[in-house]
Amino acid sequence: MPSAQLSISFDSEWLIAGGESTLGTADMAPLRDADGFPTIPGRTLRGLLREAVALVDDCEPRTAHASRLFGTRKGKDGEAGDGTVRVGNALVTAALAKTCTSNADCADLFATVRRTALEKGKRTAEPNSLREMEVAIAGLELIAELDFESEADLELIAFAAGLVRSLGHSRSRGLGRCRMEVWRNGKQINPIALPASAGKGAIR
Repeated sequence: MPSAQLSISFDSEWLIAGGESTLGTADMAPLRDADGFPTIPGRTLRGLLREAVALVDDCEPRTAHASRLFGTRKGKDGEAGDGTVRVGNALVTAALAKTCTSNADCADLFATVRRTALEKGKRTAEPNSLREMEVAIAGLELIAELDFESEADLELIAFAAGLVRSLGHSRSRGLGRCRMEVWRNGKQINPIALPASAGKGAIR
């Protein structure tokens, strides 16, 4: 099965929660890989891409690419399908990992965000409403391996990836703004044009 790379570049701080805080005081902290770097699970990326491809399906009558590429959940009348696309966990680039030679270097990839709620009709904070989150910094690029079956599928995924604008926790509050791109053999797959073969997928 051929492979490509899914690049996720962040324009804001972001949080895929699930890790343990290095600060000890944060209510939420980023998921980290075995080396302490922020990471994004493949299942999270798979879900985002599936959602984006489903938007394409909505615009292309009689197609069901989301189910074909990313599978279906087991229902009352049928078995679950795995789909044809595989998405690995997203990791920081090898170049960045190489430059972070100490725990202090790795700690610089994280920051703290504090928020509080205001009392209704007032400009004072609600008692006990202060929340602290540990987040990954803006400017990071993470790479995930992407396995696919055909060039047309890869072009469709690249188009769909371009529709993703944010991910993770607190997107409605400005966290997680990102750009997704698909690369293969050092060249970006064109994200602008939907492939002509996109309308030739499985029938609903």
